[in-house]
Amino acid sequence: MQKEFTDALYELFVQQNLSLTQSMLIISRKPKRDAVKRAAFLIYSSLEGGCLFSNALKTCSEIKFDDVYISFILLAEKNGDLKSTVSYLRQKLKRKKEERKKLVEASIYPAFVILLSIAASVFVGVYTNTADFLSLTKYVVIFLCLCAFMYFLIFRMLVDDKLCEAFTAVDFLLKNGIDLSEAVGCAVQVAGPSGSIGRLFENARIKLTYGMDLRSAFDCRSSRRFSEIFYYADTGGSQLDLFSRISANLEAQNEKRRSICLSLVEPVFITMAGGFILMILMTFFMPLINDISWI
Repeated sequence: MQKEFTDALYELFVQQNLSLTQSMLIISRKPKRDAVKRAAFLIYSSLEGGCLFSNALKTCSEIKFDDVYISFILLAEKNGDLKSTVSYLRQKLKRKKEERKKLVEASIYPAFVILLSIAASVFVGVYTNTADFLSLTKYVVIFLCLCAFMYFLIFRMLVDDKLCEAFTAVDFLLKNGIDLSEAVGCAVQVAGPSGSIGRLFENARIKLTYGMDLRSAFDCRSSRRFSEIFYYADTGGSQLDLFSRISANLEAQNEKRRSICLSLVEPVFITMAGGFILMILMTFFMPLINDISWI
């Protein structure tokens, strides 16, 4: 719902250049009754009552706007560039949706192979009346656990990179006039405050607040590959496109990794399914085959 709301807001507020209040009013009167319409009405009522947009989003009960979304809107209200922020948030949500779509598409074929393998094993066991179904159930559970582990690895390979998103957020904020330390602090919400990347950006924010340079502020194992870029930015004084170059570099690496992962999905799951069926045959049906060969 958050993406649908942002798409509607982008169309009216950014593309058609209507005021924020007008945009909310139009969305609240759209024909389709859904959470977006109800949320727009609540936000419109809050705006009419003199509430800030960020506070209206916080109190909206129909759509749960995350902390990152609200933080960016709050910074935009301070900076006065709400339209570019809405455009950025729309692109961010669009990237997230595309990542989920890739994950679903990557899951369809393995799921089909898994179900077909299990169905074939159960069918043959019932048809030949040779399978010990307690043992067969145990093998199926082990196979499903292994497949779940592989799904987890695929998810980790295809899911959006928080480090890349954090650098992209810093680049956007810097280009919209936000102070460097404040922009890095906002990226903590994007990366997740409790994660290692979030802690990296939080430590960098503190160090930048005390006047340390970028290379020293981001001095940790996960960012040493950017040490040279930070060095040239510190000595040359050009930070305008620094974070965009880093995020572009990370995105290129991520895309390469995703391509490799997607190309390996089919052969890996076919091999796993083949191994499962072979194990079932060897365990339950080989004695039957041996009996037939003696006849």
